[in-house]
Amino acid sequence: METESRPRILFAEDNEDHAYLIQRCLEPIGVQLTHAWDGEGVLRELESWADSGPELILLDINLPRLGGLEVLEKLRADRRWAGTPAVIFSTSRLQADRERAYRAGANSYVAKPASFGEFREVLVRLGMYWTRLNVSLSADSA
Repeated sequence: METESRPRILFAEDNEDHAYLIQRCLEPIGVQLTHAWDGEGVLRELESWADSGPELILLDINLPRLGGLEVLEKLRADRRWAGTPAVIFSTSRLQADRERAYRAGANSYVAKPASFGEFREVLVRLGMYWTRLNVSLSADSA
């Protein structure tokens, strides 16, 4: 599959093991992955893409330099990315974090499962939904 025609997912993850697992789980579903180590990296990456952004932005809450929720607030304030689906993918199961994420404009909040099998299943379903089933705002109207 050509790189340009594959759906793009931009994900922010500062934990090296989690970043590796995310790549390992999502690459087989045929998406183009771009990894940012921190929140500032997400914003830099989006600027480099100009006006054709990803189909999904996957954010951890606790990122260095600029946290996931702060990134989300900046995305929602920028008309170019305001409609881009953004999912929080975090180890936090705190009600307060979920509430803050949805108030900041998250489309979904997914808690990272502890086992690799569940981690993989959740990511594959999440990736398939947001890149194959969901019809984004930028999709051509038929």
